[in-house]
Amino acid sequence: MPLARGFPFHWQRMQIAAILWTFRYGTQSMMNWKNTVAHIDFQAGTTRLKLIVGGRVQGVGFRPTVFRYAKEASAGGFVKNTREGVVIEIEGPAAVLNEFGRNIVEHPPPLARIDRIEASLAEPAGEREFVILPSDEPGGARALFPIDTATCGECLRELRDPGDRRYRYPFINCTNCGPRFTIIEGLPYDRPRTTMSTFAMCAACRAEYGDPADRRFHAEPVSCPACGPVLTLIDARGKRIAGDPIDGARERIAGGAIVAVKGLGGYHIACSAAGPGPVRTLRERKRRPAKPFALMFRDLDTLLGYCRAGEIERRLLESPEAPIVLLRRAGIPLPGSIAPGNGYIGAFLPYTPVHHLLMETFDVLVMTSANYTDEPLISNEEELEGILGSIADAALVHDRPIAHKCDDSIFFVPAGIPVPIRRARGFVPEPAGLPRPVKRCILALGGQMKGTFAVSRDDEVFISPHMGDLGDFRSQRNFRAELEEFIKILEVEPDVVVHDLHPDYFTTRLADGLGIATRIAVQHHHAHAVSVMAEYGLDEPVIAVTFDGTGFGSDGKLWGCEFLLARYDDFERLAHLAYLPLPGGEAAIMEPWRMALVHLWNLFGDDVLGAAHPAAHLLEPFPRGKVLELARRGINAPLTSSMGRLFDAAAFLLRCGGKVSYEAEAAVALEALALDAEENSRYYRFGLGGNDVTVIDPAPVIRGLLDDMERGVARSDIAAAFHESVARLVVGLSEKLAGERGIADVVLSGGVFQNRLLCERIAALGESCRCRLHHHVLVPPNDGGISFGQVRVGAARLEKRA
Repeated sequence: MPLARGFPFHWQRMQIAAILWTFRYGTQSMMNWKNTVAHIDFQAGTTRLKLIVGGRVQGVGFRPTVFRYAKEASAGGFVKNTREGVVIEIEGPAAVLNEFGRNIVEHPPPLARIDRIEASLAEPAGEREFVILPSDEPGGARALFPIDTATCGECLRELRDPGDRRYRYPFINCTNCGPRFTIIEGLPYDRPRTTMSTFAMCAACRAEYGDPADRRFHAEPVSCPACGPVLTLIDARGKRIAGDPIDGARERIAGGAIVAVKGLGGYHIACSAAGPGPVRTLRERKRRPAKPFALMFRDLDTLLGYCRAGEIERRLLESPEAPIVLLRRAGIPLPGSIAPGNGYIGAFLPYTPVHHLLMETFDVLVMTSANYTDEPLISNEEELEGILGSIADAALVHDRPIAHKCDDSIFFVPAGIPVPIRRARGFVPEPAGLPRPVKRCILALGGQMKGTFAVSRDDEVFISPHMGDLGDFRSQRNFRAELEEFIKILEVEPDVVVHDLHPDYFTTRLADGLGIATRIAVQHHHAHAVSVMAEYGLDEPVIAVTFDGTGFGSDGKLWGCEFLLARYDDFERLAHLAYLPLPGGEAAIMEPWRMALVHLWNLFGDDVLGAAHPAAHLLEPFPRGKVLELARRGINAPLTSSMGRLFDAAAFLLRCGGKVSYEAEAAVALEALALDAEENSRYYRFGLGGNDVTVIDPAPVIRGLLDDMERGVARSDIAAAFHESVARLVVGLSEKLAGERGIADVVLSGGVFQNRLLCERIAALGESCRCRLHHHVLVPPNDGGISFGQVRVGAARLEKRA
C-alpha cells in the first residue's frame, strides 16, 4: 500500500484539520452543524442555544464574524472569549439558529479552525440585540494560543496605497494576519496580555478596534504611524541612522553589507544573494562554513525563476504560515556558497510588512536566523549587541517586544506529502490531540538535538517551538525560560516528567532537578515510533522503522537503525543494523572517514589498511592506524547500529568529504549526488541474519558500492543505488516482519527520513506493499518530534498503572 494519507479517528480532527487547512486540502472546519445539534430539541417559537466553540477561534476575527451572522439573522444574544473557548448564546426561531450555525461551521473567518462545538439549550431571555461582551478573566482551561501569520492580501493593498493612512507602515496588521503567539503574555488573548499593551491606541485605531463591522475589530496588535511601534535603522555601534530606515537598509544590503532585521519571533540576518562576496563574509562572521542559508524571494513568480516548486510546495509558500520550503534549484543560477553540497534551496516569501518593504528592490536575499552557530535565536536588543559589529553591520530594530523566540518553520514535500523539518512560526503552539483526557499533567522534555518540550492539558498536547541543539548553555537557559512561560500561560502544574533514556542529556539532568515525583524514562526510538502512531491514531501495534544518527538503547549501546514492534506503552526490538564501533565517539559524527574505515574493517578484517580497493587512497590523509586501533580495542568507541553513520560512510567512499561542519552534512551531499543519477535500477542487498532479533549486515552493500566504483560506474549512479538499497530494506523487511505478526501498519521516523529521495523511493516501492506506510505530517521526523511521542508513552504507562 502507498504512504497512508487517511486519518481514521474522530478525536484526531483537531490536528488533522490543522494540516488540511494549512495546505488547502479541505475546509477550515471538519464539524457538521446537523450532527452538532442532533441532540437538541428545538422548541416551537423561540429557542436559545448556548455554544462553546473550541479550536483556533481567538485572535482570528471569530467574534465579529459571529456578530455579523447573528445580525444578518436578526437574532439576539452575545458572544465572548473565555478560557474554555468562544461562548455564544443566541436565540431565535429554529430555522434562524440553524442557518446561523451552518454559516459559522461552513464559512468561518480565514484564519479560524473549529475543532469542537458543545451545544446545549439555555433559558430564552427575550433579547433582540446581539452584542460582543468583554473577555473573561483568566481561570479556565481550554483556550488556545493564537498563531503568527503572514501579512494578508488586504493589508498588503493598504501598505501599497498612497491614499491609505497606513501607507508603507511597517507594522500593518488586522484580525486576519500579523503577530499573535510571539507577542502573547497570557490568556485569553487580549491586548492587555500582549507586548502591545504599552502602545495606547489613537482615536482612529480605537474606532476600528471597537467596530464589529471593521476588519480590525479586536485585532490586538492594531496600530498605525500615529500610535504604534517605530522602525529604526542603527549602525554597528547601536547609533540611530538618519533617514528612512527601509531605504537605508536596502542601500547597505545592495552595497554588500550585512543587516540584522527584527521579525516576528526573532532577528534575521539579511545580505545580498547576487554574488559570493557577502555570503562568504557572512559565513566567516557567523562561523558557519557550509550549513545552508535560507533565501527570501520577492514573490512567488520571482522564486519560480530560481527554483522548481510543485502545487503543494506553492500552497505552502503562499499559506498564512509561510514556512521555508526545501526546493530543487532550476533556472537562474545562485551562488554555490548559499547551500554547498546540497540539492535543495530553503526558499520562502516575505511574511511581515518589513519584509515586503525591504524586498521591493531585490529579487532574492539571504535571510537566515540571527545567531552564532548552535546558539539561540536573538530576539531582543540586549542580545543584538552581541552580533552588532561582529556579524551585522547595521540593524533594523523596533520597539515592539518579542515575548517568545520562534524561528521560521521548515518543510519538505516528499511524494506530495508536506512534512515539517522544523515546527515553529505559524504552527506553534497549535496543540496535537490525545485520544482521551489525561488526568495528570505530563511534561515531556524531548532529546538533546532539535530540542522541544511538550505539555499535556486534558486531551491536548502543546509542543514548544524548535529550540535548537541543547549542548550550549545559552540554549539550555532559553529552554528553561520558555518552559516556564508555557507552563505559566497554560496555567498547569506538571506532576509527571518524561525524559529520554540517555543519562547525559541536558533534558535528563533537567528532569532530575525539577522536583517532580513521577519520572518516566522513554527509549529514544520508541518515542520516535509513538510520535507517528499518535499522529495517525493507530491503536494497534505497529512495525516502527526508526533511522537516525544515534539514540541511547535499552542495552546501553547507541541505536540508530531499528525495526520495532511498537505499542504506546512498550516495544520489542525485532531487527537492527549490525553493531560496529563509533571510533572517537562524537568525533566520528563530524569526521565521516572514521565510520568509512570501520565499515571497510568490517568487510576486509584486520588487513583493511593493506587491502586493495578503490577507496584506499581516500584514507591516506587521515590517522587511520590510530583510529582503527581505537575501534579494535573498544577505547572511546561505543558500539552503534546507526543508519545515519552508514550514510556518512557511503558519502565518504563516494568522495563527499572526510570532515563536516554540521551533523548530516555528508548525508545531504550524498543525496545531492544521487539526484544527478542517470541510471536508477541499480541497488545492493543488505545481509540478514540472527535468530530472535534480525541483524542487518551492511557489508554486502559496502562491497557492492566498492565493486561499482572499481568498474567505473558514475558516482551519482552509485549514490542513487545506495538510496535504493536502503529504501528496499525498509519496505521489504517491514513487510516481512508485519506479515509474520499479522500487523497492518508501518510507521517511519527519525532524522534519516528527512531525505526526500529516500522517502520518495519508499513511497514508490510501498505502492505494492501489503502494509500501510505512515510518515510524519504533524511533527518533525527528527528529534523535534520526540517530545510528542514521550507524552503519549507517558500517558499510556500511567493508564497501565491505574
